[in-house]
Amino acid sequence: MEQTRRNFIKTAAAAMGGLSIASHSVVAESVLEDQFLVDTQSTDTDAWRSQVEIIDEAEQTGFASVSGSEGDLEGYGLDFAPEIELSLEPPAVEGASPEDAAGELPDDAHLDDVDVDDSGTPEPHPYQWSKKEQNVPDIHQAGITGDGARVAIVDSGIDADHPELNVNTALSGNYSEDDSIGTSLGSSHGTHCAGIAAASGDRASEGGAYAVGVAPDAELLDMKVFPFKSSASILNAAETAIDRGADAINLSLGPASPVPPSISQHLSETAYQRLGEIAVENDAVLVESAGNSDINIDEFEPQTTNTGKGTHEGWLSVSAAGPHSIPDAPSDAPLPFIYPPADSDGDGEPDYGSIIPHHTPSYYTSYGPKSVDVSAPGGNASGSGSLWDGVFSTLSSKVDGYGFIRTGPGGGSGIYGGSGIYGTLHGTSMAAPHVTGLVAVVKAQNPDATSDQIKEHIQNTAEQIEADYENADYFADEPTTADDVGNSILEDPYESETFRGDGHIDIARAGQKEIPFPGGVEVRGETVYPADPDDDGLYEDVNGDGVVDMDDVELLYEMALYNAVPSDTEAFDFNGDGSFDMYDVQELIRQVE
Repeated sequence: MEQTRRNFIKTAAAAMGGLSIASHSVVAESVLEDQFLVDTQSTDTDAWRSQVEIIDEAEQTGFASVSGSEGDLEGYGLDFAPEIELSLEPPAVEGASPEDAAGELPDDAHLDDVDVDDSGTPEPHPYQWSKKEQNVPDIHQAGITGDGARVAIVDSGIDADHPELNVNTALSGNYSEDDSIGTSLGSSHGTHCAGIAAASGDRASEGGAYAVGVAPDAELLDMKVFPFKSSASILNAAETAIDRGADAINLSLGPASPVPPSISQHLSETAYQRLGEIAVENDAVLVESAGNSDINIDEFEPQTTNTGKGTHEGWLSVSAAGPHSIPDAPSDAPLPFIYPPADSDGDGEPDYGSIIPHHTPSYYTSYGPKSVDVSAPGGNASGSGSLWDGVFSTLSSKVDGYGFIRTGPGGGSGIYGGSGIYGTLHGTSMAAPHVTGLVAVVKAQNPDATSDQIKEHIQNTAEQIEADYENADYFADEPTTADDVGNSILEDPYESETFRGDGHIDIARAGQKEIPFPGGVEVRGETVYPADPDDDGLYEDVNGDGVVDMDDVELLYEMALYNAVPSDTEAFDFNGDGSFDMYDVQELIRQVE
């Protein structure tokens, strides 16, 4: 251990206002007294175990959280650091506060009665702009619903009594300070994330509000980690979800997860790397929110960032985008932001994005091309627009006062008001489960695909949106600095890659496009995963490294020479003559040159 506990506490205290401490809905409260995170693989002896109390342990990842003194752990060659207590707080709304709560929504602020076809998966509710802009109905109508996939939500618990959440309680697990799984009394965060990924829409035929997830037929696992117990508990929850067959594991916990930044940042880096390797070995994908600090996290030293999880195998890191809309409020409305956007053409669909479009980077989102893989709908609610610009999803009636807007059975509405079982929130927390649901539908359609192939497929099908957002007044003309953390300002000039990594997800495209060569192609003892970077049906990126160059030509030559794929493989028919042979190698050479 390189630093003393005294020095650690001084450093942590100095960082309290920085990115590492309050970067998301996950907030670091304080350094825990006599609680340490231990890398159990850093020593060959187990003698230290008898000196401390094991709070929790992630055995495969090789980390344990323990209670004891620093002296109890010294002398064994252990790598360890004091832990920081984490809490999960509701996302905030720019320009509106809980004191503005309106009680019940006015009758004309509701848009709950929707005509629904009883056959198949219902279309998303009109409030669900995030599903509409992603053309989710297209994949559901094609029968692409995540049937057979398993999604784990590592969060504050899921309300298994919600009528639209299919939770496998037998395979779920409690890794929190609470006594059981299920939503924690102070947070509906996990229930909201679960619905974004996999709400069934079963209440659609009953009239009123309902919600449809990206993968409505996927099975949910509740891997509850809040109220916070330990960092090892979060690691344990994730690795257990992998062991129990989860195809996608959602961690809407921001850069502080699963191990908060500390004076021994390399512990966090090691934990992420090992957990990612476990996921890859089991063909699972870990999906993580990028954080709500509206900061370019690539520009910060590892001491205060998410340790570059976007670069670790097995992980997908997600930033947020969302619309800004004009509320359909009476001119004398005291709180216009509680009204949904206007439906100007009377088609039953609110006009989301009347100020800025759906794909605009959200004013709170963290970003950075080295740390972020893709962006996804996360919402962009504020007091200057409509609170319905948040993401509409499931909430638990057992948790009162959580959600920007609440509606549906259970009663009550307003900013953090009421206990209706649906409502809006925003954050990269809400963006991540869109990707988690996408992983589920892609896996269900391509059951033999590896986690690497699924991750690359989502990145390769994402859209690089080049746009100017003139009406988004939260872009600044100077680079991000440490003083800009949490001030709702994003740096400008706008560069899509900075905010989206490989692009803005395209659920319809990724869900409907088949992954060729599931499990990869073996060439002379090495497995490669070809990719189609321009979505033309031809897989020019033969080695799947994201670049089309002579390395791909050489590999294609070996494939043809050793008959690594059948001669009728259309993905490599570059000259269009109906067969794959050396002439296609020559054609790829011409394209590369």
